[in-house]
Amino acid sequence: MMNFNDDTFLARWLNNELTDEELKNFKASDDYAKYAKIAEKTKQFQIPAFDKEGIKATIQSTIQKKPSKLIPLYTRWASVAAVILIAVFAGTFYWMSLPSVFTSKNGERLVFELPDGSSVELNGTASVSFSKKDWKQNKRNLSLTGEGYFKVKKGSKFNVQTPNGTVSVVGTQFNVHSLNDYFAVECYEGKVKVAHKTTTTMLTPGHGIRFKNKHSENIAISNTIPNWMNNNYNYSAVPLHVVLNDIQNVYKMTIDLQKVDTSQEFTGKLITYDINKALKAVCTPMGLTYSIKKANIVINSN
Repeated sequence: MMNFNDDTFLARWLNNELTDEELKNFKASDDYAKYAKIAEKTKQFQIPAFDKEGIKATIQSTIQKKPSKLIPLYTRWASVAAVILIAVFAGTFYWMSLPSVFTSKNGERLVFELPDGSSVELNGTASVSFSKKDWKQNKRNLSLTGEGYFKVKKGSKFNVQTPNGTVSVVGTQFNVHSLNDYFAVECYEGKVKVAHKTTTTMLTPGHGIRFKNKHSENIAISNTIPNWMNNNYNYSAVPLHVVLNDIQNVYKMTIDLQKVDTSQEFTGKLITYDINKALKAVCTPMGLTYSIKKANIVINSN
C-alpha cells in the first residue's frame, strides 16, 4: 500500500507536481491502477453548478452511517480518492476551508498550496498571508516575511510583497529571502521581476540578486533548488544575522545576542550536524564567544 506522506499527495499527482521518485514509487504501487482509472473516468464528467450545502450534507450523512460489513482497506482508499478527485474539480469547497495566513515555526519547514494550485515552502520562522477576496478576483497578491520557495502556476501576475521589496512573476519557480535589511531573490524557472526601492531587475533562470547594506549584488545560481532545501548552507559575504537565523532553524534553538554587531559579514559553510562545531566555525573567525544552555545559545563579543 502506498504510504501517503501528506494530505496533498493526490492533488499534486493530478497537477503533475510529484517528484520523479514519488511518481515512480506511486506507479509501482498496487493502488496506482485504481487511481488512474478514477482520474480517467472523472475527465468524462460534466460538472453541474457546485452545490456546497448539498455536498456537505451528503458527506456528513455518509460519515454518520454505520457500515453493514467490513470493507477492505484498499476499497476504502479508492473511495477516498474518488471524493478527493471530485473535490479537486469542485474547487469551491477547498477554497472555503483554506486559511489566509500560513506561518512556520523556528526550525520548521511548511509546504502548502495556494488557491490557484501554486505551492509555497516556508523555511524556519516565516509567514505568508493573502486576501481571499483578492484571489477570488484573480488578483494573486500575497505578503511574505522570512524565506520561502515558490512554484507558481501560469496565469495572471503573481506578486510577493516583502518589507524589502516586491517580486512579480507570471509562472515560475523562485526563492525569496527577506530578513531585516537583507533581501535576496533567486530564479530557477521562467522570469522574475524584482522591485527594490527605486530599482527594478529582471531575473532569468540561474540568476539572482541580493540587497544588503544599501548595495545590490548579482549572483549566479548553479543548483536547481534553493540550498536550504538540501540542508546545505553556503555563504559569501552574508550579514551575520542571516547566518544566525539559519542556525536557529537548523538546530531548533534560540540565540541571545550580547552586544554583537550582526551587520558584519560572514563567508563560509554552516555545519548542520553538530551545534558546537557550527558555532565555533562561525564565531571564532569573527571574534565572538558562545555558550549553550539547553535550547538557548548566548553569543558575546570579545
